[in-house]
Amino acid sequence: MKLLYVIPEYPPQSGGGIGTFYSQFLPEIVELGHQVTVLIANPFAAEFDSFSDGGLRVASVSQAAIAGYLPKFDHYGAMPELQRVLATAWAAWDWGQGGQGFDLVETTDWGLPFVPWILRDESPPTLVQLHGSMGQIDAHDPQIDKQVQGNLVRFMEIGCFALADALQANSPSNAHYWADLTGRSVDYLPPAFRLPQTHGQVFSGGKGGLVVGRIQQWKGPEILCQALALEASAPKARSDHSPMQLQWIGRDTVFKQLDHSLSDYLRQRYPQIWSQQVQLLGALPTQRTRQYQQQADFILVPSQWDVLNFAAIEGMAYGKPVLCSEGAGAAHLIEDGINGIRFAAEDPQALREALDRLEALTSAQRQQMGAAARNTVRDRLNPRRVAQDRVQVYAEILQQGRWPLRPHDWLCKALSPHPSEGHPLAFLDYLPLKQLGRYVMQRSLQKLTR
Repeated sequence: MKLLYVIPEYPPQSGGGIGTFYSQFLPEIVELGHQVTVLIANPFAAEFDSFSDGGLRVASVSQAAIAGYLPKFDHYGAMPELQRVLATAWAAWDWGQGGQGFDLVETTDWGLPFVPWILRDESPPTLVQLHGSMGQIDAHDPQIDKQVQGNLVRFMEIGCFALADALQANSPSNAHYWADLTGRSVDYLPPAFRLPQTHGQVFSGGKGGLVVGRIQQWKGPEILCQALALEASAPKARSDHSPMQLQWIGRDTVFKQLDHSLSDYLRQRYPQIWSQQVQLLGALPTQRTRQYQQQADFILVPSQWDVLNFAAIEGMAYGKPVLCSEGAGAAHLIEDGINGIRFAAEDPQALREALDRLEALTSAQRQQMGAAARNTVRDRLNPRRVAQDRVQVYAEILQQGRWPLRPHDWLCKALSPHPSEGHPLAFLDYLPLKQLGRYVMQRSLQKLTR
């Protein structure tokens, strides 16, 4: 088969979860004798020269191509992010010549790259891999300045996914989520993960934990602070008890207001914990992050919600005890007390109890738990077997052909490029001039004082 993957990242350009997901099984797809082209369609990343990696061809959509489509989405000029995302999706469609020469196209949900492939009748069969859509992320971490866009994107996603040729998720929880929303069958296929080389570690008693992920509300940093605050307020069980120390690797993000970062908020709200008991390491290169994961006593995933969370899988692969919130999709890989510890999402007390359970384990018990976790990754996430299963799914999609229901003209017009029909900010004519003037003045002052 000739396969085209339209995705927002792939190593070495990025070390995010989507890039990790594809880099684990695409080389195996090539080894099975299929031709693989990876097209990076990222609205916000720099383009790069095409290259080959183990038989894969990796290319990127040019910024010039994206810029060429921006005027064709002037009707979304009030939402520049959405305008650019749609321009990128159609620029990717052009790059792939509408799928000519490819048997099947796979896209992610994030960034709406699936739009042209679902709307256009001449597209080859298309699989949408559900990693965590723009609408989902906005629902779990809403931004005050993007409320209208968030609602609109969710309508777009549901409208398109209901007509997709095939939908697939890498966690049962996300498969159920989208099946309920779309009324469609959503297949679950586990992610692949190659076992890394490990060196024996002697656990030091559970005092050094590691979290890997963006400092984002739904990743659970505040739940962690609240859980550690419970430890600080509890009676000391023994005289040598000292506060548990953790490290957090990941970049900071905006929190609700554009002039606030989440770290700033947490530092003000939990001054004895955030940046103190929880040491912030910032965003690190992938290789450096791996070193921290190998050295950690345990891996913590406090997410309120997460489609999967590769940090949990990476920790398991390194043979570490992993404490995982049931809000993360990776929790389905953990048998509580056997190959890790699960705890209820959005529950500081449950997280506190999970940390206490870990502390109560002996070094031998932790090593046994870590070994069981590594065996789980070896047995359930084997890259060759996952690749074979995916190829079988592709063959079934090709046999099935395009989804019989086709998109309504309304959906096509909303998501397709067309010539500008007036000034993109003409809607401002309906707002009071006094209100607009006041806002422009306030914004100008903010820019000048930064």
